[in-house]
Amino acid sequence: IFSFFISCCWGRGWSLDSLHILLPPQGGFVVVGPGHPLRATVGQDVVLPCHVSPRKDAQGLEIRWIRHRFSETVHHYRNGEDQDGEQLRDYQGRTELVRAGLSNGSLDLRLLGLRPSDDGQYVCTVQDAGTYREATVDLEVAATGSVPQLSLEAYGDGGIRVRCRSAGWYPQPQVLWKGAGGQRLPSLWQRRSSDERGLFDVEDVTVVSGSGAGNFSCVVRNSRLEQEQEAVPCFSAPFFHDARPWMVALPVLLVLLAAVTGLGAWLWRRKGQFVVEGKGWVRSEAEPWPVGARARGPALYVVTLDPDTAHSQLVLSADRRRVRWQNAEQDVPDIPQRFNIRYCVLGQEGFSWGRHCWEVEVEGEVGGDSWWAVGVARDSMKRKGHMDLRPGGGVWAVRHFGRQFLSLTSPPNELSPVPRRIWVCLDCAEGLVTFINAETGAEIFTFPPARFNGETLRAWFWLGTENTQLCLRGGPPQPL
Repeated sequence: IFSFFISCCWGRGWSLDSLHILLPPQGGFVVVGPGHPLRATVGQDVVLPCHVSPRKDAQGLEIRWIRHRFSETVHHYRNGEDQDGEQLRDYQGRTELVRAGLSNGSLDLRLLGLRPSDDGQYVCTVQDAGTYREATVDLEVAATGSVPQLSLEAYGDGGIRVRCRSAGWYPQPQVLWKGAGGQRLPSLWQRRSSDERGLFDVEDVTVVSGSGAGNFSCVVRNSRLEQEQEAVPCFSAPFFHDARPWMVALPVLLVLLAAVTGLGAWLWRRKGQFVVEGKGWVRSEAEPWPVGARARGPALYVVTLDPDTAHSQLVLSADRRRVRWQNAEQDVPDIPQRFNIRYCVLGQEGFSWGRHCWEVEVEGEVGGDSWWAVGVARDSMKRKGHMDLRPGGGVWAVRHFGRQFLSLTSPPNELSPVPRRIWVCLDCAEGLVTFINAETGAEIFTFPPARFNGETLRAWFWLGTENTQLCLRGGPPQPL
């Protein structure tokens, strides 16, 4: 009869582990687990349940909790005391047998401060006078990570590459790009890595065309918890602007190319002045080319600082990518290009056509009492004495001053939040200056269209406190 019972149950897909609670006790008791996986989140405490059946006083039993995969001790109890000598190092100080239930046959183990490494199967074992019994407990550890951060990477592949980053997930999450109507967008590139705690960081890249701006999102999902975090971008129109000025300028360009001699040698001498734009190549803007001689889309530039324009209390780094303020003047010549009242410095590169972006990071104190500003200025702006730091004075910028983050307009617009990384974007043809939060992709502020009339424009920086530095970040985007 017993053999027939076993064969019937086996045919139903039952395992012997699940059958032992149905079998007649041998040695007087069996050990019973929860019969289903337990799920808990990283950082919380969890109780792994287990008991003897029939219920009896378990204080005199030898109880050992082990990891099934490693067969190593998580917690050991014998002769009424915990035995710490064999305990795995990762569990030291993090486990306790729930003593209050021992008299009623409970063998529950409390695990404190869950870690990703605690994920897996545990075995509750009991030994008494030569009798050995066990039951398994499956623990599923999970964590929901941060809200995704979106950033613009480069132009190419028929649109703009957008990168989605999120951290603090367990197990490894799924990343989905959703387009208009909820359809899936393909992923071009992805990276998964774990930090020192075992939590996963994810990065994923897709391409969005101008028509898709504002109609897509990045979703990072934890299927174990059935939870997700979603980021919906707010990208500025200049990034998706698709003007084609070369169609108008093409006849003029052809005449110029035919008239210029030695063009090949000229290009060869300047072959080192190119930067990557998506998968193509465009010339850097140290000396502008004629309209139409470049690829479509703004380039992300390696901008440097011009030491000849820096106020005497501004100190530039050796690579001219970082500026800080000091409460003492340097011994520098008072040349016409240098600012002498305002703590300003200009970028080395000049722009008179096309669309261009560069990234600025505010290091140190961003808000609070910090004084700083970034933007664009006419090359002809006033350098000596006090000046108008608004479009009327040739400056298009945002500023943090007096615990306020404002646009330098009349009247100023109060902006928030205060970003740490900013893209400054210039569209010479349209007369637009736009500021983008480089960490979220959200537009900070766009100035009303201006008339630049072909005048050279340069990056502009203002800094007036020692606890803050302005840094030009990144180089040209790298191909994926």
